[in-house]
Amino acid sequence: MLDQDAGVTLAVTNNADGTRTAGFSGLATCGSVWCCPQCAAKIATRRADELARVMRAVEERGGSAFLLTLTMRHARGDRLGLTGDERRRLSRLREKAAEYATANELGWDFDERQAEADAIEEQTLRERRGCWDVLSDAWARVTSGAAWKADQELFGGLLGWARVVEVTDGGNGWHVHIHALLCFSDNVSADVVSASVGARVFARWSNALARAGFDASEEHGWDLRKVQLGDGDLADYFTKIAHEVTGSHRKEGRRKGGRTPMQLLVDAIETYEESTLARWWEWETASENRRQLTWSTGARDLRKLAGLVKDMTDEEIASEDLPADEHLALPADNWRSIVAGRWEAELLSKAENAPFHSIRNWILERTAGRGPLNKHREE
Repeated sequence: MLDQDAGVTLAVTNNADGTRTAGFSGLATCGSVWCCPQCAAKIATRRADELARVMRAVEERGGSAFLLTLTMRHARGDRLGLTGDERRRLSRLREKAAEYATANELGWDFDERQAEADAIEEQTLRERRGCWDVLSDAWARVTSGAAWKADQELFGGLLGWARVVEVTDGGNGWHVHIHALLCFSDNVSADVVSASVGARVFARWSNALARAGFDASEEHGWDLRKVQLGDGDLADYFTKIAHEVTGSHRKEGRRKGGRTPMQLLVDAIETYEESTLARWWEWETASENRRQLTWSTGARDLRKLAGLVKDMTDEEIASEDLPADEHLALPADNWRSIVAGRWEAELLSKAENAPFHSIRNWILERTAGRGPLNKHREE
């Protein structure tokens, strides 16, 4: 979908590392960080900048940051997770169960048959939960309770945390895991934090998984290491995501251990293989309305520490036109020809890897010279 009068603009940004990032403006955006390559790349770039500012703020005050990874064992037959509708329904059923319990305790009248039916439905949905649902519940248990409250007081106090969910699809099924940035006021070593906070967090993590019928390996189920800005930190992770997404149509950089969601999408489009399409559909429905990046809140909000006053949603980031070094305006007729020929990804690749002045002729060759192309650079 595009503005019929304005058309579409091809925008190219020159990155500090010598690479270039291309994108389109003037298009409607969905804001899906999980299912849309265009939106995902844009969102990842912004999140990388936010996390870099957080890391810089922690370093400036003499603190330390650690990247904690938590995983769980999984098998090919494990479901990824409940759909968005199922999660909303389960949440409502839990609320109703609490209401029934209160009514029963106070001696109020309520529909016992409906309460029984709701309880059966709730249990059915709970049994359908998948790896992602269990992981979310386990993280909530890790970051709550008296033990977590005590952990937050160590090493000068926890400044805050940022949590990212990563999912890949491999031979052993969905691999869902957490990367969490833990920032403390004191500058301490990874060994000290691992032996205290890390070990206790993993114990709570394992117990939470066990209650849901899952488990984690003592040897491979967790990892904690000290990180610095630009050296394998969470900001660097999001930068890599942006590069992977924009390069996914070229099948570059497949991760050891499985396909990323965008690589799964490429395979589904290129092969139309039934099991791959089914896998993508499961991914699309289970990822709906889930957040990729979440932050600690209140007094331990890292965004406040870094001066990030506005918490932009994924949808807001995706719809924002980012500044670029060069622009090329594509009239509506040219854009329709590009879409009809399925040249969008090729055009982005061209813009990122070829001299910008060559793009105009490349477009005109494929669109029969429709409409004037207006190019300009940012001053």
